[in-house]
Formats: sequence, structure tokens, C-alpha cells
Amino acid sequence: MAKHQEYGIALNINYVIVSVVILAVLTLLVLYMPGLTQFDANVLHSIRLALSPYPISFAQFVTEFGRSYQMLWPEIAAGSVLVSHKHYMKTFLLIFFTQATYVVTIFIKNFVCRERPTAYPEFSFPSGHTSTTMCFYGILIYLVFTYVKSDFWRYFLITLFSLWILLVAVTRLWLGVHYPVDVIAGAFLGFGMVNLFIITSKLLSR
Repeated sequence: MAKHQEYGIALNINYVIVSVVILAVLTLLVLYMPGLTQFDANVLHSIRLALSPYPISFAQFVTEFGRSYQMLWPEIAAGSVLVSHKHYMKTFLLIFFTQATYVVTIFIKNFVCRERPTAYPEFSFPSGHTSTTMCFYGILIYLVFTYVKSDFWRYFLITLFSLWILLVAVTRLWLGVHYPVDVIAGAFLGFGMVNLFIITSKLLSR
């Protein structure tokens, strides 16, 4: 069991390293490769054109739940379930890493200072909706996989949360408020935080 856990932690560390490297490379490209913006804009235009037949109200509805203040209620709900099963440390870590993802995202935004594709008061890189959604629901996927015994509910919830992460990311492009690179960077930032949660959780459970 100890060897299996060590292997698991090593794998999660590798995921964190890969996420950091990709995020760093994308950050450097945004900062020092001006031509990237035009390429990003062309890809964004193609994505929005492909999604244009569908009602924009759906994208507005979904993306609203990716806002930081809207994450409070899912955090309370998930935390309540964990507390009811006496997983106090995991409750704390879930909230901590979700909030930490938001803070790190804001720090990078203010460091890179990339303008949005459309007029908007905040910076664009990376996507905060994508990073926090990936972190929070990614952690939930890990917890469901770890603790839910029923195969039906395990696969149902994992599929549901995975689709939600994808939907929120797509709506940021659909609404034209982020470039594709912003969303990709946000996804890897959130994924790295998920793995930091798993590493911390495993180390504290020894």
C-alpha cells in the first residue's frame, strides 16, 4: 500500500510539473510573441462562428456559475457532505485550493496584463472561470472516485463534473471574453492545483 501511494504521489508531482511548465511556456508566448494574439483571435473567431447557431443565453447561464462568488454555494454543499462524513481536513483543503487558484489566477492576470478580445475591465490571461472550475470540480472528481462506492453514481458524477468543466471553458470562448490560450492556461493552472490537493491530502493521511 505504501509503495502504491508513493507511486501515486510521484505521478501527481509529474502532473504538477507538466502543468507549471505548460503554464510558464504559454505565459512567455503571450508576453513575448505579439503575433500570438492575431492567431488566437482567428481561432476564437472560428470557434464563435461554429457556435453561433446555438442560443447565447445558454452560454451566459453556464458561465455565470464559474464566477468566484458563485463558487461559494458549491463549496458549501461539497464541504457539508465531506464534514458529514468526518473528512474535515479534505474540506479545508478543498476550500483552500479553490481559493488559492483564484488568488494565483489574479496574480498572473496582473503580471501579464493581457487585454481581453472584447472591451472588459479585467485582464484576460489566464481564464479565472476555467482555472477555478477546473480546480474545484477536478477535486470533486478525485473525491468521488475515491469515496463513492456505487459504480453508477461514481461514473455519473465524474461524467457530470467533467462535462461541466468543459462547458464553462467553452462558454468563455463562446462569449468572446477570452482567447483560446487564456482558457488552455486556466485549465492547466486548475489541473495543477487539483494535483497539489491530491499530494497534500495523501501526505496528511499517512
